Formats: sequence, structure tokens, C-alpha cells
Amino acid sequence: MKKLTFLLAALMACVALQANAQQKAPMRSAIFDDSNLPSEYVQIGETSLYYNISERYAAGAGSQYGISILGKIVEMEDGEEVNHYYSSTYESGGVYGPGAGFIAAFKVDNNSAHYLNAKYGSTYNGVTMTARVEAQGSVAARIVYSLTNNNNTDGDTVTVSAGVWGDIMIGDNDNAPLSKLTSSTGYAYGIKMKYRNTDDSPLLCALFGEGVTGVTARDDYWFGYYRSNYSANAICGNYDTSISYYMVENSNAYDSGLGFCWKDRKIAPGETIELSYVISVGEVEFDEPDDPIGQDIFTYQVEALNIGEDWNNLNVEHPAHIWGHYEHPYGQEAYIEYSVDGGEWTRIETPLTSGEDYDLPFMMEFNSDITDIHTLDLRFTLGMGNYTDLDGLEWEDVRSIDLSVAPGEHVYNGEPQIFNVTVGGVIDYTLGENGEYINAGEYPWGIYGVYEMNTIGVNEVILFVDKAASAVTVDPLEDVEWDGNPHGANVTVIAGDGELTVTYIKVGTDIVLTEAPTEEGVYMVVVNVAATNNYYGYENSYGPYEIYGTTTGVEELTINTEDNGAWYTIDGRRVVAPAQPGLYIHNGKKYIVK
Repeated sequence: MKKLTFLLAALMACVALQANAQQKAPMRSAIFDDSNLPSEYVQIGETSLYYNISERYAAGAGSQYGISILGKIVEMEDGEEVNHYYSSTYESGGVYGPGAGFIAAFKVDNNSAHYLNAKYGSTYNGVTMTARVEAQGSVAARIVYSLTNNNNTDGDTVTVSAGVWGDIMIGDNDNAPLSKLTSSTGYAYGIKMKYRNTDDSPLLCALFGEGVTGVTARDDYWFGYYRSNYSANAICGNYDTSISYYMVENSNAYDSGLGFCWKDRKIAPGETIELSYVISVGEVEFDEPDDPIGQDIFTYQVEALNIGEDWNNLNVEHPAHIWGHYEHPYGQEAYIEYSVDGGEWTRIETPLTSGEDYDLPFMMEFNSDITDIHTLDLRFTLGMGNYTDLDGLEWEDVRSIDLSVAPGEHVYNGEPQIFNVTVGGVIDYTLGENGEYINAGEYPWGIYGVYEMNTIGVNEVILFVDKAASAVTVDPLEDVEWDGNPHGANVTVIAGDGELTVTYIKVGTDIVLTEAPTEEGVYMVVVNVAATNNYYGYENSYGPYEIYGTTTGVEELTINTEDNGAWYTIDGRRVVAPAQPGLYIHNGKKYIVK
């Protein structure tokens, strides 16, 4: 972004051209000193630009009006600053030539094209076109054409094309060299027009491309020999590309002219659209911006906002904002773009407006897979090509710090548990010396990002104290003779503090007792200790044991492999032979198997 010395804007005025125009009439010099600014020129706002609208005699008296603009240029002569006024088009200092000023034309639907009367406006086929010149920024001007569909709301939408033509003459050079202004993508956003073909030559730039503030992007353009594409129909975009010197750049061998147009714009009944462009004097390089801060037109500060407990959560969006002041000589808008953790560039959609303070919020999405340095990169652009890199921000991810716990088993024992933690391979922390971590459980210990210290993330190790195993003792269970009294187990909890539950299951039945049994039968004992914060649960069964009766004929039997007939359990089930301890019936007698 070059710093402009000054800017020149021109309003296009229509001048009816004859198809067989005669040779250009001699004209007075178009370069004047400060004291000889023509009286018919009026200053545009507070800029160094001056314009004049006067009648042109190209196709009869009163047929057209053109607009000429002079730009005051400060040049050094003999070590002193001298003000000169440079013309932009042929006959800018007079009223006789067919090429005086810039000329506009428009056409509606498929009707004939017509030149625009820039002073009073023109109406054809229900559409009125007018022109105005206004200051653009502090040192530029913008040319605006308003087109209104005069039909009421019941009328038809119309299709309008319009364009601009000019016989270029910079100062007194009618062979002003022309060349394209293109972005880094090759898109032509303007035409450079020099006074002479040297690097230090005064020049104008017609800016008509997308991305230029104050401009309605053109649909087509041309430059070459001036006596080409000047009919109203051609001005509206029906260009003849076979003309002399078509798109020949940087040549002073031909009398130069140019044109650009907007095609097929829709206008609804009763509505108005505007078409505009800017003409500047001086170097305009959108593709090669200098450091904007070095020009004292752009200042900025940027910060990420502290979001409290979510600051270290890399999976949520983090708000940030950039603020400062921006100015541009002719009001060009600018944009800020950002990239987080090397990701795609994102443009903050709200542009920077020249001459105003700005404060633009945006959201950062960090890459949680990155564990060392998180970055916010920023760049400034005028929207037409290259970028100026800005200083961004960085945050160290604390996961990049080596954090480990010395191996070892830690089981609840009612005493403090000692942990040795290594941070960064250098510093050892001993935890538990002061009575911490007595109970079983998971205890996270770690390093956490701090907003003020430009660190972010969570680096944790888990200090784990395992639960201890519950344990019980059960006195030996022996068969006893039934005597009508309870006969149960003597259970003692020797480790664990959970609730103790003892139940008795009568073998071969669905009977479950919560008290010691008092009847004959074979029983199993189930012991359960509930889990607690510090102990695992415990469950086990014991037995069986029998409470047997005093009926005679009950014999104690030693089992062998001989077949002595059928065997039955006490509940009547037939078995081949006793396989489990218990009471059986065989050959009409009761037998106890131990």
C-alpha cells in the first residue's frame, strides 16, 4: 500500500461524438501554475481537485455537457515547491473538442443507447440517469451515476447497461502511456495513465475493479487509440477489440483513450441503483502494501479475552478482539484476517473504515492436538492482493512440560500416602508428607495454564490410592444334633468398615434365613461386607453344615463304588450315589454323608 502524494477524481460527462470527427482542434496548455487556475473550475470539497461542467459543441450547440477535472500537483522546481494543475482528458481547459472531459452513455433493455447529459441528466425509455462528483476520503473524488426506473410498482423491471469513455490527455501529453493495474490473481482493477514514460512521471489511475472502496466493479474495459469505441452503443460495452493499439501498454506512440462499462444491471420499478468509480493521481499499488504502521495510518492492539475456568479448555472457542485507528488518503477500506494454530485464514467481515477507530471481535478455535505452542497470526489487507503481516500472539501449552509420577503401589492403610512427582525432568515434588491423600481415591495433580502468563491447557497426573480389601473370619461350622436352639456362624470383620450381612440358605430349598436356623436341615452360610470409600466389598459362602435329628437307624456311611440300589436325597430326588455331603435315604434307611 503506497502512500499517495495526491489523488485526482473525474466525473464523466457525455459529449455527443460524430462518427467522422475531424482532427483535434489546437488547444491551450493544460498545465497551469498556481496563479492561473481557470476561473470556471470549482474545488471538490477540501481536496486538491477541481472540476468544471460546460457546454460542448460536438454535435450542435447545447447537445452535450462534459465534466473536466484538474488536479493540483506539488512539484519541485529549482529547489522550491510549485503548484501545477494537470488535466485528465483532452480539451480539459477549453470547450471546443469532441473529446473534452469523460463521456458516459446508457441503454435500457434492447433500445438504442444514448449519451448522458451530465449537467442536467437524461431520461430515455423510462429511466433517468444523473451524475455527481463527491469527495472520496480526504484527497480523492468519486464519480457516481444514479439510474432510476421511473415506472411505478406495477411497471416492469428493466435491464440497463452503462459505460464511460475518455480521450486521455495528462497535462499537455495527448499520447499519455497507459498500462493495467492488476492484482496478484491477474484481475485488472484499474488503468495507470502517465504524463510521460518515466518512473517519476505524474500519473493518474482509473480505479474500477472489485474490492476498491467507492467503486462498483466493472464488467469489461479497454484501452488503446482514442478514436475507438466512442459511440453510445460501444460505450455501453459493445467493444471493438480490433482497434488500433488495443491493450498496448506503456507506449507513447498513439493518442490514448480508454473505457469501461457495467452490463445488464436490473432495476425494479421505482428503484434506483448507483454505478461508481474513482480516479486517482499517484502510485496506487494494492498488491504491494508497505508496512501500514510505518505509514502512520494504521495502529492496532490485539488480545485474547480471559474466559475464566474455560481458559484452559482447548475444545471451546476463545474470544479475542483487535482495535486501533485506521486512515487512508482516499478512503479505501481495509480488512483484518487471522489464522489460529496454522489453520486457514479467516477474514473479519467488518471492514476498517478510513478515518475511524475500530474494535473488531472474533473467535479463536485452537487445535487441541497441538501440545507445544498455540499461535494467533494476523495480517492486514486493502482487499486487492498481497498482505502485510502483523505481530500476533502465542501461548505455551503446559502439556509440553514433562510431568510424571514415580511408580509404586498405593493402597489405603489409614496413613498418608507419599508421591514423588517430577516436573520438566528437574524439579521433584514430594506430596503427602503433611498428611495428604489418606483416603482411597483419585487425586489429580497438575500444571494449569495461566491467562496472565500466556500459558494455556491442562497437564495432569493422577495420584491413585487403591481401596484395601475387606476381610472376615468365620468360626468352623460343624454338624450339630438338633436340640431346638439356633445354630449359626460366628462371623468377625477384621478389615473393612462396611455393613455386615449374614444369611443362611437351606440346601435344596428356596428358604433363606436372616437368623441362625433352629430346625433340622443342611445349611450354607453367606457372608457379605458392603464396599466403602476405603474398602472393596466382600462376599463368600461357607458350609454346608447339618442340624440332624435323633431318629434311630441313622447311620454314618462311607461311600464306595458298589451298586447298592437306589439313593434319594432328603427331598426325594433320586441320585446314582451321594455326590455331596448331606442326608440321604437308601434301602429304607437314612444315611448322613460327610
